[in-house]
Amino acid sequence: MRSNRLRQFSASALMFALAATALGQTTPFLTDPEIRMLRNEISGDRAYEHIRVLTQWHRDSGMEGYFKAMDYVAAEAKKNGLADVKIIPQPLSGNYTAVSAELWMTEPVELKLADIGDHALYLSDNSRDADIEADLVWGGNGTDEDLAGLDIKGKIVLINGNPGFGVANAVYKHGAAGVIAYTTSEQKSMLDFPDQIPWTRIPDPPRGTKGSFAFNLSPRKGDTLRRVLQTEGEQDLFATGVRAPGGRVRVRAKVDTKFGDENERTGTGMVEGWIRGTKYKDQQIVITAHLQEEQGSANDDGSGSGNILELARVFNKLIKEGKIPPPLRDIRFWWTDEIYSEYRYFRDNPGSEKQMLANLHQDMTGAKQSMGSRVQHLIYAPHSRTSYLDALFESIGEFVIKTNNAFITAGRQGGYPRPFSQPIIATRGTREAYNARFVPYFGSSDNLVFVEGAIGVPSVALINWDDYYIHSSDDDLGNIDQTQLQRNNFIVGAMAFYLAYAEAEDVPLLAAETYAQGARRLANDLHKALMIVEAREGLMDARNQIIQGGLREDRALESMKAIAGNDERANRSIAKYLELNKKRVERMLQEIGEASGLGNDDEGDYLLSPPERTAKTKVPVNAAPLEEYFSKRRNVPTGIHPVMRSEVFNFVDGKRSYLDIYRAVRAEALAAGKFLYGEVKLEDVVKLLDANVESGALKLK
Repeated sequence: MRSNRLRQFSASALMFALAATALGQTTPFLTDPEIRMLRNEISGDRAYEHIRVLTQWHRDSGMEGYFKAMDYVAAEAKKNGLADVKIIPQPLSGNYTAVSAELWMTEPVELKLADIGDHALYLSDNSRDADIEADLVWGGNGTDEDLAGLDIKGKIVLINGNPGFGVANAVYKHGAAGVIAYTTSEQKSMLDFPDQIPWTRIPDPPRGTKGSFAFNLSPRKGDTLRRVLQTEGEQDLFATGVRAPGGRVRVRAKVDTKFGDENERTGTGMVEGWIRGTKYKDQQIVITAHLQEEQGSANDDGSGSGNILELARVFNKLIKEGKIPPPLRDIRFWWTDEIYSEYRYFRDNPGSEKQMLANLHQDMTGAKQSMGSRVQHLIYAPHSRTSYLDALFESIGEFVIKTNNAFITAGRQGGYPRPFSQPIIATRGTREAYNARFVPYFGSSDNLVFVEGAIGVPSVALINWDDYYIHSSDDDLGNIDQTQLQRNNFIVGAMAFYLAYAEAEDVPLLAAETYAQGARRLANDLHKALMIVEAREGLMDARNQIIQGGLREDRALESMKAIAGNDERANRSIAKYLELNKKRVERMLQEIGEASGLGNDDEGDYLLSPPERTAKTKVPVNAAPLEEYFSKRRNVPTGIHPVMRSEVFNFVDGKRSYLDIYRAVRAEALAAGKFLYGEVKLEDVVKLLDANVESGALKLK
């Protein structure tokens, strides 16, 4: 309620603010004073300072650096005013920490090639202790064909490829002592990133086999080492100032690591803190980011971790200064071991998901966009979890996009300030535009856990893509922009701010926005359906596209009942738009029938194929509790895109049949297009569901 959120304004000032909002504001969910308040307080520079600290640690799951990162965040969360801050321990087998590791070329000239004191990524995770000097052998890509005929037993093999594969093949299969590898992160071209060191891991040794090690060099350094090894005559390819004969290279590797109980702290965990609400204790707003990544990892996800620490400071400062009251709902902050922590928490705390209203997730929200032309992706929820949250997200996100990009009609011809009408720019950040777009759901970060069908918390997320620097030595402070941090944090902060105070009286506006945005989604469904009809691919497929779109919009409208409660006016508003949506879908189905020339016949069972008839008789339900469900769930090979495969599981609710699930997922894939989600076939859905009935993750009603 606006008067509750901004109680410091007098009645006349509030009326003036609302009048100004009606004229100029581009999101109906915040007043102009609220927008200015958040723009004034949210700082990308402060978030950046947290990232500066986090980048020093190699912080993969359960590493010493991960615990240091958790300790830092917990301390800062307390400083920033969060209540009940704690580290939640979680089990993890096989803790690993690299203490020290150096790689030297000892012949033909002494030269240090790698030292994890310079960067942790020089050593592959899961490397074992070593102290060895041996001849170096060029092993090509490390394949059996490349290694055929080579004497590599007890020697160190140099490969151009993934060190994990190199160790498995050259060491565990052919008897080499260790591996030196050079490649890039995420299969990028070495010509484009000659000095990048990727984050890698090698496999555990086979039972009864001694563990090994692998060093990573940049493509430039690795290929130079290869040239020394393959050069006849004298050379000084590393520019040491000493010309020496090539053709033979000896290297020394010294590695000191700790495994399991050798580490001071074992397991893993997550950090939690709260801003306690005053009214609704079962509608938590959960704001997440993850701490777990490689050394550096400034953007992925130092950016999200720093940003939500900053949001904690902002909200508590505004409350302390009396500019906003304490929230009506709990705001819960989680810094996690990516994806694992959330799964573990929900399995350890069954029923906790029922206390959550929404999840807002930040991952990779600090990209300097001129570096690699990175685009900020604003990720909708999947169709299985479409809700009012998408409407709120789109409205606020579009506001930031419109006001932080240059438009000739608004600036040069419209009289608004140039280049941005309401700039969000950090003190030490760039003045670059906000290159962002809304995209269909993809599950690559912590948000995927919340939208699981068995958990069912609406969630939206921010991730930039494509990213040239992810999981490499290049993901560091130099590629971070405080301005983009601030813009992305404004979006999440504004959404959390609105949800924290939303009351039943806000539902009519939220329902109207959800219904209106649903018209755009349904227009896309109609477009897809018409293309199906005109291509003569089947009237039933075209009708299904519209029917599933209508069901999706029903779910979005009905999701507001959590906020409406028993309020009569709010529930009347929801019912009104549900009825309008029903009529809208009926009109669209009529259009499809007329466009096809086949009329508007319904989907009688007589039209079903034998496999569809069988699929209609099977109604799966998730095994309970969550521990049993997740421990038994299986991903079997099918032709289904991974995101749509997750949606097959997400649509399981004990009411939908195999056929219903297939139709819902097929329509979602068609809505986004084959380019993104591939094609969904009934036989693949049946195969996946049957396999999980067999495993015990699902049961048939």
